[in-house]
Amino acid sequence: MNTRRLRLVLVLLALAVLVPAGLLVDRALRGVAAEQDARQRAVAERLFDEMERALSNFVAREEARSIESFRATDAAHIVDLPPEGYVLAVFQIEADGSLTTPTPPRDREALQVAAKWFASPDGAAKDERAQGNAREEERKIRDVPLDEMDTTSNKRGLGSVIKDEPAPAPSKNAYDALQSLNRGAEERSSRQRKVVAQRAEADAYASAPAPPSPAQPLDAQVMREPAAAGTAPALVAPSERPSGFWDFTTVAVDPLVGRLADARHLLLYRSVFADTEALRQGLVLDVDNLAFHLRHHALGTSRNPVATLSFSNDLTGAAAADPDGYRHRFAEPFDAITASASLAPLDGGSGAGVIYGLAALLALTGGVGLLAVHRMVTVALGFAERRSNFVAAVSHELKTPLTAIRMYGEMLRDDLVPSENKRREYYRTITAESERLSRLIDNVLEFSRLEKGTREMRLSIGALGPVVEEVAELLRPHAERAGFTLRTEIDADLPPVRFERDALLQVLVNLVDNALKYATRATQREIAIACRRHGDGVVLSVRDHGPGVASRHLARIFEPFHRGEDELVRETHGTGLGLALVKSLVERMGGAVAGRDAPGGGFEVRVALPRVSS
Repeated sequence: MNTRRLRLVLVLLALAVLVPAGLLVDRALRGVAAEQDARQRAVAERLFDEMERALSNFVAREEARSIESFRATDAAHIVDLPPEGYVLAVFQIEADGSLTTPTPPRDREALQVAAKWFASPDGAAKDERAQGNAREEERKIRDVPLDEMDTTSNKRGLGSVIKDEPAPAPSKNAYDALQSLNRGAEERSSRQRKVVAQRAEADAYASAPAPPSPAQPLDAQVMREPAAAGTAPALVAPSERPSGFWDFTTVAVDPLVGRLADARHLLLYRSVFADTEALRQGLVLDVDNLAFHLRHHALGTSRNPVATLSFSNDLTGAAAADPDGYRHRFAEPFDAITASASLAPLDGGSGAGVIYGLAALLALTGGVGLLAVHRMVTVALGFAERRSNFVAAVSHELKTPLTAIRMYGEMLRDDLVPSENKRREYYRTITAESERLSRLIDNVLEFSRLEKGTREMRLSIGALGPVVEEVAELLRPHAERAGFTLRTEIDADLPPVRFERDALLQVLVNLVDNALKYATRATQREIAIACRRHGDGVVLSVRDHGPGVASRHLARIFEPFHRGEDELVRETHGTGLGLALVKSLVERMGGAVAGRDAPGGGFEVRVALPRVSS
């Protein structure tokens, strides 16, 4: 019962340790996975930011382009296409809906795509919505008093209304902090603000010098062109000044917007609004070449890039999502394009491996510790139980003979013996019980010396048969008093072995006494002592014809204090030291002992002693 309780306590203790440890390991693994994901996301965001910066620079440059650069139609004012190969054409949609270009396109089909898109109902509807939003913004800006406009913008001669944005919340983790530094897309946030020239600036334009003659160079500029917030205003040659813009009261220039004309062509255009007319000015981009340019800008020419970039748009549909990849939709005016990044595994330590190793070490250490505790406590409980049984057995063994000795002694003292035969019987009983007490005390003292290691063996080499015969003669009266016959079988010419006579005597006394105790109810009341040659050695055996030993106790019969019966209900006397003492003495003589249920019934103990050269 104590052992079962101990095991239950240890199992509960193991669960109490393993559950928090498992949760801790799971949390650590989640942290490592989150860290790895954050590192991957940081690399992906860095790639996306590089592409956003390239697009922002391109947009900023194109929005700074003068209005008149889209209207140059004569040979003297033809402008070059942007150097980027993905820009196919520059165009302007006039107020009457006609399309003009200031320079020959790289792909004339691109102009046809632009004209077709603006003429289509779908394109016109999208453009109308963009114009409506722009007019609403323009109305809001026109209603703002001049003294409430941004003073920094007024110094540039342009009134800009910029809505105050709330301060961003502080970053909660390292990834958020790193992401907040990626400002490529945010660089285009200022382009969302409406740029307006108010009536106050119109008076300044009215007092400007007279327009130069067409012979003057293009850089003789007298009229300001509205520009995006954060950029210096460009000047427009008066020869290229649109008639509707010279006498303006308000001129508004929208930021560039992006629209997919088809799966290959992206239109970037802006709306220019005046009191008298509205124009569309823009560029036609090749989506595939733009993707190639962005990929080259972000990854360079490395043969072993850290990532694989792919692009899709709203018309072609998104590519199949990579479970380990990251997706990014570009900011306006490229919001119709989506980039996907698949990253190669990044070197950064073996965090998960270390955690698994530490978890395995913790489990191994905990398991070994619990097993050690279980073993030590089990052994301690076993010894405590055996000591308790030993005390009970010794008390029983001492009480029975002492009671008999006292009873018969008192009867002899008080002359209560009815006859001389009874008197001799009482003397024999007192002598037998005294011998029993002597054997008990000798066993206890001998076992104590063996346990302490103070027992000195005086070994000698010789024939075992004569000594066995001598000891059997000493034990025969004891067996006969118990109602048994002691029979000996000794082979002739036994090889010499090493033994001690006193130890051998104690071994045989304990074996015979053990056989007499457990074969009390046997029908064949005989104890056989045999000494035979076995290989190069000698085997000494003691056999009875009793019930034998149950298989569950057979492996433990030579343990100290072990008994197959409960001390409170046992039917045989003894302390549980006899066979343990036999095992210790035989091993000290260099032999081995074993027990078995003999064929035909009964129990047999075999003592094997090796041959020794004399």
